[in-house]
Amino acid sequence: MSHYSRTAALLGEVCLTKFGRLRAAQQTEVSRRAWRARLDALPFGLTELPLFAIVVLLASWQVTLRSYDPNGVALMGMTNVVNGTGGDLSQYRVLSPFVALGVQLLLGDAVPPFQMLRFAQMLIISVLTYLYYGQLGLRPITRLLGICLLAGLISLSMGISGPSSFSLDRFDDTIFYLVAGLLVLRGQEGWIPPLMVLAVANRETSVFMPTLILARYGWQSRRALVTAGIAWAVGALVYLGIHTYYGPRPRVEESYWGTAMVMRSMRMPGQVAFFLAAINLLPAMVVLTLRDVDPFLRRLFWYVVPLWFAVHIWAARLGEGIMYLAPTTLIIVPLVLQGLERRLVRTPGETALEAGLQRPAS
Repeated sequence: MSHYSRTAALLGEVCLTKFGRLRAAQQTEVSRRAWRARLDALPFGLTELPLFAIVVLLASWQVTLRSYDPNGVALMGMTNVVNGTGGDLSQYRVLSPFVALGVQLLLGDAVPPFQMLRFAQMLIISVLTYLYYGQLGLRPITRLLGICLLAGLISLSMGISGPSSFSLDRFDDTIFYLVAGLLVLRGQEGWIPPLMVLAVANRETSVFMPTLILARYGWQSRRALVTAGIAWAVGALVYLGIHTYYGPRPRVEESYWGTAMVMRSMRMPGQVAFFLAAINLLPAMVVLTLRDVDPFLRRLFWYVVPLWFAVHIWAARLGEGIMYLAPTTLIIVPLVLQGLERRLVRTPGETALEAGLQRPAS
């Protein structure tokens, strides 16, 4: 081989080596960018993850500790529904009891693992709450504060002296509402009608779920009205189907409806005390912060909260604070937190601008 041939071959090897190194460096950079994109897509930063995990686990553990069922009420209720012998309303809330039965059969236990189910429910609620509050623009520390607040309010309604029952279906109801809230805020409200199939099979209070769509887009949006209408139609079909399958059921309480139930609750000081503990100072805080929040939360409050409270006060025992878990988690707590956050972090320029806008013309 001539001198020129050896030189050309050597140069070729050098070029190939450099090209290979350059290509490898480019692939490494692409890989790094892909990982950065994945990390940026996380609902929290890696530095926030330890605190997030601690808060979620402690909140779930605290609520699980307070979820006593010493008399086996949860087991009896689940057994009645599965056997088709439940009373009015409870027999038509079929999803949660059958999920509990499915977990029992999957684990091969003699009874459903209610404590494990409660821990899982609160864990899911906490994670979804963090994501949903993030979609509402709340800061990470404010979202964690919201999770702690919810865990505290739930704990006040449960425990040895708490009047609220174990209520698998009410916790699942809250999960469905949080999922619906995330779907609507992310522009995926088309999934609400299919979600209504499961939500209505779990609890009839999911009837308010389509109002999320109307609160997001308003009554002027034809697409929103059609989607909400389809969701209500699907919910009605599921509701009527379950009622037709099981037929009429006897009411388990004579004073189940109306003024008799309200007066009965009012004559029991414990019921009033637990009701006040469940709502706490939140109504007063809503009044103070309502005008500072997003139109979505403001509309949703008026669409859901007054009627939800009126129906449950009229139709059920006053002190069962878990009945208000879904609207409290989805609307009341984020409304208060968003309003307070905006008031506390308002810049001097914004304050001066608002003062100028509110100053009467001379």
